[in-house]
Amino acid sequence: MDNFPEIEFALPGTVTGQTAHGVLSEDEWGRYALLKGVAPSDVAASPFHQTLSAFENLERELKSIGMDFSSVVRTWLYADHILDWYADLNRARDTFFRSKDLYNHYIPASTGIGWSNGSNARIVMGAFAAQSKTPGGVTVEPLPSPLQCPALEYGSSFSRAAEVRTPGWRRVIVSGTASIAPQSHAVAHQDDIAAQIDCTMKAVAAIYESRRLSWKDVTGALIYLKDESYQPVWEDWLAAHPDYPRAHARTIVADVCRPEWLFEIESDATQWI
Repeated sequence: MDNFPEIEFALPGTVTGQTAHGVLSEDEWGRYALLKGVAPSDVAASPFHQTLSAFENLERELKSIGMDFSSVVRTWLYADHILDWYADLNRARDTFFRSKDLYNHYIPASTGIGWSNGSNARIVMGAFAAQSKTPGGVTVEPLPSPLQCPALEYGSSFSRAAEVRTPGWRRVIVSGTASIAPQSHAVAHQDDIAAQIDCTMKAVAAIYESRRLSWKDVTGALIYLKDESYQPVWEDWLAAHPDYPRAHARTIVADVCRPEWLFEIESDATQWI
């Protein structure tokens, strides 16, 4: 799937099959799907309608395996030149979510990043979906960020984090997170990459700590740097925090959804019960 970044997200259980854009797995409690690189049907359409189409194609593929969008725990939205049309992306996502009545149920965790996908599409998407085999086998709950306000308060329809629980394991999935002033939607530490990294990582750590997890429980992450020159600053943060697992410190260069943001991380942590 060359039109989609190589994310680091492990599927629970044992792999059981594939779809056009993804991999299926299951364990004794649930069925799971990881889809990557789902594109709109018409790349000549407006960015707004391409986004709607990609969401619809994502759900169509889920339905082919007995799921639907209500099974989606988190999404990845990679938009070409995201800074030029992020408002349209949010408007299209909101339209689709309202059509599925998600605001009365569960809003997925998410990442939204600038990414040129090589297919002329304005956006490509991915999703992690979970479906319980028996009542209560797999449960999903949105989580707040102790240091950041809900994204819904400033018009972005995603949960800051989510916890997936089974009788055998639980995983806390943190959405793409950047430097936001405490309990605000303002960008914190503009033009200061070191301070943005520190602020962001404290926000992620606070989410984990609220669920009795720590850096040692991290099982996947992907770091987005606005400029390659910021890599040494990230390395400095890692050197100052040896408890963070370097195995989950891979970076790619990409635009974050606001021009003032220089750093973003998505992360997940798992505890086996």
